[in-house]
Amino acid sequence: MERRKQDALFFPRVWLYARTGSGHRAVAEQQLAELREWATCNGYSIVGQSCECADSFWRPGLFAMLRAVRRGDVDTIAITRLSRLSRRKRKLSKILAILQLHDVTLIATEMNLRYQLYLYGLKGISVS
Repeated sequence: MERRKQDALFFPRVWLYARTGSGHRAVAEQQLAELREWATCNGYSIVGQSCECADSFWRPGLFAMLRAVRRGDVDTIAITRLSRLSRRKRKLSKILAILQLHDVTLIATEMNLRYQLYLYGLKGISVS
């Protein structure tokens, strides 16, 4: 059975994404555990999750998440804070553009997303 986005609104499909640049796997695993708890408490259906411990270009978890977004398998991306996607403004704006193009909601659980966008100089990006 194929699920369309309109049908999934009662149980929005969420992808959980955690990353740390420090290389400490336990930190990223803790972020992921917090995101899992948040998703469960808020009634989301977890369709995927990624956990990465590197600050390099090759980030297979991010690429898997973006593939799921492009396929239409995800309604929401949950992160702890915006810097988990990228600390570089240019890369972050490209990721946010992909999410907007596919009508995917981005949720930051630890900080106000509008404020974080302002700090990155991306205040023109619309968030829901």
